[in-house]
Amino acid sequence: MPEKQIIEKCSAVIQWVSSVNGASPRRGYIPTSIRMGNNVEMPFVGLGTGGMPSSEPEIDFAVRTALDLGYTHIDVTAGFHATIGAILKEYFELGKLSRKDIFITAKLPCTSHGRSSVEKSLRSQLETLQLDYVDLFLINTPCGVQIYRLKLARAIGISNFNVDQIQRVYSTAEVKPHNLQVEVHLHWPQKELVVLCQSLNVCLTAYAPIGSPGQLPKFGVEKASPLAEPLVLMLADKYKKSPAQILLRHLTQRNIVVIPKSTNAQRLKENLDSLKFTISDIDMEALGNIKPKRRVYTYIHRRNHPEYPFCELDDEEYPITV
Repeated sequence: MPEKQIIEKCSAVIQWVSSVNGASPRRGYIPTSIRMGNNVEMPFVGLGTGGMPSSEPEIDFAVRTALDLGYTHIDVTAGFHATIGAILKEYFELGKLSRKDIFITAKLPCTSHGRSSVEKSLRSQLETLQLDYVDLFLINTPCGVQIYRLKLARAIGISNFNVDQIQRVYSTAEVKPHNLQVEVHLHWPQKELVVLCQSLNVCLTAYAPIGSPGQLPKFGVEKASPLAEPLVLMLADKYKKSPAQILLRHLTQRNIVVIPKSTNAQRLKENLDSLKFTISDIDMEALGNIKPKRRVYTYIHRRNHPEYPFCELDDEEYPITV
């Protein structure tokens, strides 16, 4: 379905979703979380750990700093469960944090997509995290229904699905997905996908929300960072915020959860503080009018899979191999 047609069809629904979540800036209230389809609250800003340096001291520092700053959402990536679990246990025991006050997202690894492997994988992750449940479990198969019913996850979601795949899953799934995690940023706004998910009451999480500037060396000059957009720099000066805060707020005002990653204490604080101001409607429209460029993460090594989701990739630039 064309983007314009979807937007016209869903505009009333989007207004309702925004009002339910208290997202209207004109009311003077700035929400810090969004309610998923099953009424579970998900904090708008979380700490992303995907692609972080693998050294344990850096992860330990980032997680502790984030929690001390007031983060209540951690997106856990493979390899970091033990470190994060130990920190959470310490904070629970010291009374710095209670389990109900922290939102934990975990993911099914690509090697565990067999129906019999899903529950086993999650239970293993829970054991390493030293938790009884996660708040959101991202999965790419129907097998997530069982772990949801067993209350091993308060919500289940999917990742890297396109519009067609979301529509197919939503029309057939016994338990509808509560969340979709995909790449979204100023240079890859995913407007059609965002409108569709919000119309279906599927909460959206953006990874690479500021465009993954650390990945730029892998690309040419044309792959300029959203952080360097002239409009972003102008708005940063206007609102007295950092360019990253402008990019993050642009997304959260679109009712999109963000999980920026950082091991820098100042940037961790800035990311969380991005919720403490409101971009005007005129400036939001101007940001939305910036011409999309292309995604950063193509997972091109999986291009031959029949369900490869990024069908917009150019065959000449990203040739299909046999």
